[in-house]
Amino acid sequence: MIITSKDQVDRYKNLSKNLDQALDYIQQTKLEDFVDGESKEVCAGVKYSVFDYQAANGQPGAMFEQHQEWVDIHLIVKGTEQMAVTSKDLVTTTQPYDPDKDCALFVGQPKVVVTLHPGDMLIAFPEDIHQPGIELNDDVIRKAMIKVKVDF
Repeated sequence: MIITSKDQVDRYKNLSKNLDQALDYIQQTKLEDFVDGESKEVCAGVKYSVFDYQAANGQPGAMFEQHQEWVDIHLIVKGTEQMAVTSKDLVTTTQPYDPDKDCALFVGQPKVVVTLHPGDMLIAFPEDIHQPGIELNDDVIRKAMIKVKVDF
């Protein structure tokens, strides 16, 4: 897991070609240019969608997810969101990994809860069991969800 901001992603380059392309795109795009409902394939191995939503009124640990084929980059465009991250020893599987959805689901205890503001991002790698969308307040959140095909 990496927690950083849009303007500090240079230090995370050279981990993989796809991640480099995603980080370059994020750096070159102004936050206000991420429009609700927009979906785009940036290049082979990098795609994103932008959506507005209100975070669920859930507790940290209520529903974690994990992916194996895609890295998730959660970029906050507007509003404030909390996310929880944990490890395998602190969760119980509720839905085994489904390769068609590239997702497994869990419940359990968070190891860390972070608060993300506009321009902040959390990068969740395949080993990172994470829970997005924890309600912090009633604000509408706009998030760019960038998916990066694992190539490392």
